[in-house]
Amino acid sequence: MMRSLCAVLLIAPTCVFAQGLLIVGNKPTNTATIVELASGKTLATLPTGLGPHEAAASRDGKWAVITDYGTGPAPGSSLTVIDLASRTVVKKIDLGEYRRPHGVQFLDGDSLVAVTVEANEAVLVVSLAGGSIRRVVKTNQATSHMVSLRADRKIGYTSNIRGNSISEVNLETGATRALTVGAQPEGIGARPDGREVWAGSNTEGTITIVDVPSWSVAATIAVGERPYRVSISPDGSHAVASLTASNRVRIYYVATRKEAATVDIPAAGGQEAQPVGIAFSRDGRFAYVACQGTGAVAVIDVRAAKLVRTVSVGPGPDAVAIADR
Repeated sequence: MMRSLCAVLLIAPTCVFAQGLLIVGNKPTNTATIVELASGKTLATLPTGLGPHEAAASRDGKWAVITDYGTGPAPGSSLTVIDLASRTVVKKIDLGEYRRPHGVQFLDGDSLVAVTVEANEAVLVVSLAGGSIRRVVKTNQATSHMVSLRADRKIGYTSNIRGNSISEVNLETGATRALTVGAQPEGIGARPDGREVWAGSNTEGTITIVDVPSWSVAATIAVGERPYRVSISPDGSHAVASLTASNRVRIYYVATRKEAATVDIPAAGGQEAQPVGIAFSRDGRFAYVACQGTGAVAVIDVRAAKLVRTVSVGPGPDAVAIADR
C-alpha cells in the first residue's frame, strides 16, 4: 500500500506546517509580518506601535499580540492585537502609566496575556477583550525584560537585566520572589513542569540553571558568548540559545544539561544572520529563529539538529511567534 506523502517526506514544509502561521515583529519599520508556513508566502504586513519587540500567539490560533516597546527617546506603552483570521489589527491596548512593555505570553484560555513592563518593574495581566489591566504584579527588580511560563500558565519567570536576577511571579495571587543569577540575565526559559529555569547572562557568557523547588542555582553552563535568547521546548526535552555574535544557535539536552549540537545559520545577501528571538512549534520539534541581519526566520529541526529552511520576512526581525492550527 502506498504511504501518504507526509509519511514519506517527514520534514517537508508542506506537510509539517500545512496550517501554521508565523508572526514576526520588524523593529526598524514598526510592522508585523504574517507568513503562511506551508508556502513561505507573506500574507500581510501590518502596522504596529513603535519598536515591536516581542510577540505571542494564542493557542487557538486566532490572535497575536505584539509589544510596542518604543524607541530610545520615546518609551512605548501599548499592545498591538492582531486577528489572524482576517489578518488585521483589531485594536491597540493603551497601558497608560506602564512603560516599556516587552515580554509577552498568553495565559490559559487565550483571553489574557502576561506582559513585562520594564520601566515599572512589573508584570501586567491584560484582558484582550476589554483592553484593561486585570492585575499588576510587582517584581521590584530593575528591567524585568522577558517572561516565560510553566505549562499551567499560572506561574511566570522574568529575567531582570539590571537587577542581575530572575523573579518568580504568581499571576493569580501576585506573590513574587527573586533570586540572583549571572550578571545581566536576558534570555530565559522555564521547563514546562516548572522544576527548572534557564537564564542567559549577557556579560558572563553563561546560562544559569535554577532549581525551582529549592530556589537555588543548580548549575552554570559556560557558553563562551552572550546567549541572547534561551528557550525551552514545549515538551521540555531541549533548550535552544541564540548566539547572535557568532551566527549560530546551540541546542542542549535539558535532562542532562549537555550540549546536543550547534547549528550555523549562513549569511545571505552579504549580511550576517544575527539570530535573536526564538519560538517553538507546539510539539517542540522545530525552533523558529528570527535573524535580524538577513530579514528572515531560520527554521531548525531541533531533534535532527539541522537548518531546514529560511523564510523571508521584514527588515530587522526580533519578535517571533507561531500560531499552530
